[in-house]
Amino acid sequence: MALAYPPRRALLIGCALFASLFHSWVASADIVGFEGNSLYSQGSSGQYYNGDLGNNTSNTQGWSNSGVHFSNAYTFDSQYNYSYWSGFSYSRVNAGTVAGFQNQYAARPGLGSGGSEHYAVVYNSFSGDAVVTFGAQVQLASIDITNTAYTYYSMLQGDQFAKKFGGDSGNDPDFFKLQIQGFRNNVTTGTVDFFLADFRFENNAQDYIVDQWTRVNLSNLGAIDSLKFALTSSDNGQFGMNTPAYFAMDRIEFSAVPEPSSIALLGTVAVGWWIRRQRR
Repeated sequence: MALAYPPRRALLIGCALFASLFHSWVASADIVGFEGNSLYSQGSSGQYYNGDLGNNTSNTQGWSNSGVHFSNAYTFDSQYNYSYWSGFSYSRVNAGTVAGFQNQYAARPGLGSGGSEHYAVVYNSFSGDAVVTFGAQVQLASIDITNTAYTYYSMLQGDQFAKKFGGDSGNDPDFFKLQIQGFRNNVTTGTVDFFLADFRFENNAQDYIVDQWTRVNLSNLGAIDSLKFALTSSDNGQFGMNTPAYFAMDRIEFSAVPEPSSIALLGTVAVGWWIRRQRR
C-alpha cells in the first residue's frame, strides 16, 4: 500500500519536481566551437574559409556550425577581378606573431581558445556585417574574444593607415571597443561592451591591447535569438575608423530556452503526479 503525502507536502513536492525538470532542461549548455568546419576557400591552402566557393561568383549565404548561423558576404567584382568579404570567416591559421593585412585570418594567440585548431575571424567594417542567428531562443553564458594579429600589431606599432595606440608619448587616450548586442524578435535585449585595447588610464602601465583569449560574460543579455556586433575606435579619419575592423571569436556557450508549450508540458507532468498521489 502506497504512503499518502499530506496535501500541502504533496503540492510542495510537485512544485519541486517541476522546478527540477525545468532547471535540468535549461541548465544543459551547448558550446559552439568551430572544429566541425571543413570547407576551405580556394587559394587558402586549406587554412580558412571566407565565403569564396572558388567559382568567381559572389556568395551571401553565410555558414553554420551546430545549428547556429554565421553571416558572411563574399563579393567578386568580375570587371576588376577583385574580391572582398565581410562578416564571419573561420580559420586555422597559426601565425599570431605576423603583422600586416596579408595575415588578416590569424588570431593573435595563434591557436583557438583552449588550444583548439579552429576559430572564427570577424571583419565588421559596418555594424550589422556580422550577425549570429540561433535556431530558437537561447540564454547565453559567455563567448571567448581576442584580437586578430593584424589589428593587434596595427595598434601596437601603427601602420600606413592607422596610428600607434598611445602615440609617441604613450599618453594618447586611445581605445578599441567591441559592442555585443542581443536581440529577441528583432528587439534589442541589451548590450555588453568589451575593450580590445584601452589606453585611457592615468597610469600608462595599465594600458593594454588584448593578446589572449578572454571569456566575456553575456548572461545579462537575457533570452535572445541573435547577436550583432559593432566596433568603435579612438582612431578615425575622413572615411571612418582607421583601426582594422577585425576581432577573433571562439567557444559560444549557451542554453536552450524552452518554448511555452514545453513549459506547460512540464507543469502538466508535475500536476499529474500531484493528483495521482492525492488519489492513492
